[in-house]
Amino acid sequence: MAELIPFKGLVYREGLKDKMDRLTTPPYDIISKEAQKGFYEMDPNNVIRMELPIPPASETPDQNRYVDARKALDRMRSEGVLVLDSVPAIYPYSMTYQDPFTKKERTIRGLVARIRLEEWEKKVVYPHEKTLAGPKVDRMALFKATEAAFSQIFCLFSDPKGEVVDRLYDKAVPRFSATDQDGVRHALSSVTDPETVKFVQEHFSRIPLFIADGHHRYETYLAYRNFRREQNPNAGPDAPFEFITVFFAGLEDPNLTVLPTHRMIHNVLPELSSKLFRPDGILHTEEIFSFENRDQFLRTLVASNTDKIVFGLVRTDPRELRIVSLNQKKSPGVKSLDSWWLQEAVLGPVLGITPERVAKEDLLRYNKSAEEVIKKVGDGEYPLAFLLRPSSPSVVEEVSLRGELMPQKSTYFYPKPLTGMVMTLL
Repeated sequence: MAELIPFKGLVYREGLKDKMDRLTTPPYDIISKEAQKGFYEMDPNNVIRMELPIPPASETPDQNRYVDARKALDRMRSEGVLVLDSVPAIYPYSMTYQDPFTKKERTIRGLVARIRLEEWEKKVVYPHEKTLAGPKVDRMALFKATEAAFSQIFCLFSDPKGEVVDRLYDKAVPRFSATDQDGVRHALSSVTDPETVKFVQEHFSRIPLFIADGHHRYETYLAYRNFRREQNPNAGPDAPFEFITVFFAGLEDPNLTVLPTHRMIHNVLPELSSKLFRPDGILHTEEIFSFENRDQFLRTLVASNTDKIVFGLVRTDPRELRIVSLNQKKSPGVKSLDSWWLQEAVLGPVLGITPERVAKEDLLRYNKSAEEVIKKVGDGEYPLAFLLRPSSPSVVEEVSLRGELMPQKSTYFYPKPLTGMVMTLL
């Protein structure tokens, strides 16, 4: 199955370990323009300058955001801000956070390593989500310019007894730690012990992997690998660009949290949205709440019967919160997901938000915070929104093995590894 290798991490120098809070960022695709500017101002060596550079006022082939990213990388390496580890390692990576639902402290113990890139049809790495073209164009340009990877994709692997993480953490040497803007504590260690590395490699050689987050980057890395093969036909099968850097978490880890990604609707004709509320419409109203009673509304939504297809509905005219259900029967795989039913039975047929319109990203906006969604609709920024319930990590494995694909942004694994804790050259 998966071919896993240790690697020489590109890391901030030891003398900067107390500044990691100021040098790292969340994944690039959840950083707003305001946050991007804030990270720029936070520290001149913040990884944002390489992973998500602010474009110059006028971009040309010779002067653009990707050229600037390469300049930042070269500067930080020449100044000794970034250094390569001298010995290949596997990097245990833990995240300690407050559960958004129970408010209890939880810790995910995972690891960062590199795996050989394989096409989907080889069934070594399984996708579960559709991708869009735009993000892949951006990442491809960054990879070509920098020949480096500053972040990891997020994969799940089977480790039912926790043997892999137990062995790794027994041999782990602490390296860096950081606390992000959400209060999550991130800790990176390294393991170079040959027997432990061999044990981990043998475990991964027997199992498939499931992408939790990073479908666009995985497909872009495949395209980048093929590009580099054409540029370097004699590089050989173990060239750095033949591998991808991954954060792995155990599929069975009870500390994994999957947040729903909610849908905010705009630019939809009122006569279409009004169809949702007809007595003969497809949605059945279970309960109605006022905006002032949002806490009870959210508790009711999360506690609702998982055997039924249920959504939270937020709207401004009238100003109300509803629990609504769909009179359809769930079945295994992708049809067990509320997000699939929302797209296939409501957004597409009733509101005209077809997969083609989803790809254009002109009628939908996404947000993982139910409270923010309610506020945005309440403030009139959007006329309508659907709130989804959290799902189980196991559904990723089930959907993937069935060869099905979830709608865009059906899962949001939380928390996510920071960009800049450990990087690699390609």
